[in-house]
Amino acid sequence: MPKNEEQNQELRDARKEQILQAALIVFARRGMAATKISDIAKEAGLSHGLVYHYFDSKDEIFSMLVKKAANSSIEIIQKAIEHMGTPLEKLKWMTEQILNNLIDTEHTFLFLIMIQASTSDAIPNEVKEFLTKDNALSPVDATLPMIVAGQEEGEIISANPVTLAVTYFAFIQGLAINKIQWPECPIPDANMLMKIFTKE
Repeated sequence: MPKNEEQNQELRDARKEQILQAALIVFARRGMAATKISDIAKEAGLSHGLVYHYFDSKDEIFSMLVKKAANSSIEIIQKAIEHMGTPLEKLKWMTEQILNNLIDTEHTFLFLIMIQASTSDAIPNEVKEFLTKDNALSPVDATLPMIVAGQEEGEIISANPVTLAVTYFAFIQGLAINKIQWPECPIPDANMLMKIFTKE
């Protein structure tokens, strides 16, 4: 690729990322239904037309953010599965990573985007299809093998593993929402969360 073309591509990529970052903030604060392209353009400090130059619609932008959030969640769970240690140690390591990420605004907003995608009727059809397709692995499904293995080794309490996984992510989502509403919200350490699941 010639140098100028390479530079142009870098500029296009940077501009798209700028728009996505702005959209993340606006969607997190206003929700999918209430957000307009003009709101995203204003947050990004760009013209309305320039946003449309890079994206066809707010639906396309929202879909890209949902995919980014979903991939980020699954990636951290897969890293935890590959991490050294017992199932409980893997779960604790994953919890530490997630809680540390909540200190970072972008990760917190991505959690909120996923909550919106899972609960709002206003989300684009593309997002609904992405979240319900057969090969889409939810964080709950991806975490189940660790929980079941921990139960088999006597580390994790004997309860329905799906219920435990749902409870785990409900805690995480609740903390993410609190962090957005109250930026100084204290985040518990992983040990506090692990006590709920650890067999005495």
